[in-house]
This record gives sequence, C-alpha cells and structure tokens, in this order.
Amino acid sequence: MSFYSDHNGVFIQGMNDANDLRKFIQQRYPEEEIQLAYLSLLKQTKDLARAEKIPLLQAFWKTLERVYREKAPPPACDKGCAHCCYTGVMITQLEWDDILKSASAKNIDLNQIIERAQKSVDRVDKALASGVDPDTIDWYRMVMNQPCPFLEDDQSCAIHEDRPLDCRLMLAFRSACESKNLEHAQRGAMVEEAVAPAVIARLQYEQTPKVRRRKFDGTQKLRLLQHWLILWKQKKPSKKKR
Repeated sequence: MSFYSDHNGVFIQGMNDANDLRKFIQQRYPEEEIQLAYLSLLKQTKDLARAEKIPLLQAFWKTLERVYREKAPPPACDKGCAHCCYTGVMITQLEWDDILKSASAKNIDLNQIIERAQKSVDRVDKALASGVDPDTIDWYRMVMNQPCPFLEDDQSCAIHEDRPLDCRLMLAFRSACESKNLEHAQRGAMVEEAVAPAVIARLQYEQTPKVRRRKFDGTQKLRLLQHWLILWKQKKPSKKKR
C-alpha cells in the first residue's frame, strides 16, 4: 500500500485496512480540532434525528453526506464501480442492526446473501473456530479479493443507502478506479472523517442499557460483515417440523 497527498487529502493505492486511513487522518489534524469536530458532528446528528424523527444512525449518515457535499470535491464513483467492494468491511453492532432493518425492508434474503458469499464466510467461520485470538487476525486480508456479501451481480450495492462507515470512507475524487488496487481512492479531505468512528461508537454506547455499559473510550467492537452474518445464522431460530 502506498500513500500520496495533495490539497484534497490522502491518495491511497492498494488500501486494505481502513484503520490505516483513520490513523493518517488523526495525525493530520490537531487534537483540539478533532475534539471540536467530534462534538459538533454528534450534536448535528442528534438535532437532525429529533427534527426529522428518524433513527440516530440514519441522521448521522445524512449529516455526514451533507458535510461531504460542502467540503469535499465531487466524487468520481458511480453505480457499478465496485473495485473497493472486494475487501473486508468491519462494522459495529449499531451498523449491523441498521443493515438488518434495511434487509428486512427490502425483502433481502440473508440466507441467499450467505450462500453467494460462502467462500469468504467459510474462511471467517474456520478462523473463528480455530481458537486463535481474534484480535491477532488480519480480517481485512482474510477476505481480500472476495466480493462483499451485499455486492449484486451488476456490481451495485444491495444496501447502498445503509452502507456502513468503512464503505463511506472509500471514495475516488480524481477519476474512477480501474482495478482493486484502488489507484484513485482518496480520503482524508475532512477532519470529520477522523471523528466519524467515535461518533458511531458514542451513538451505540448511549443506546446500550446502562447495566451493560462500560466506561466510554471512543470505540466499539468491530466485526467483519461475514462474521455478523455467521452470528445471525446461529441466532436464527430453526423451523420446527410439524
């Protein structure tokens, strides 16, 4: 992976871990600016949720999209440009719950999603069953070059409106990428990108029952989409035979 920078931000080739990008952004902006952006983005999200009577995460996506329109160059990405959809996507419980609601509303059969992503799902399932400490596994690399479970045959996203932050942080400004090396992918144009993960973590923290809360440290546990699908499959009640 190689990093390049210009006035728009960081230009990334071959990125496979969104955490690398987040670290870059956090190093680029002063801590005071990051904290002010975090508080502002959190307040805007809550204000919008109350005003429009919509879920907090939906309000956050709308707030983030508005910030992109105001501060970032126009994106070159378009429907069918899916080179960035062939790597791992790590998401929080809050984002997964939102995806489940979206799938239900759109009548998306998660069993079919698992079936078409069986290769990467099996890889993750085998790793989880191996007994290896999950925190030592490079989950992004494990599913590298495998299509996202929600990537359709026409290279569009089945849950695009509700796609998680990992997906929203991957965009091309110069021109559309031509390969999975993501030669035109560029993020880091806005300080809001540095604080977005902490905002989502806070929203999830505040929706967690107080008896289950721990001291807030700005993060929430992340799992691959494939891992969440495995957990969904395990929890899904089996149909009783008559």
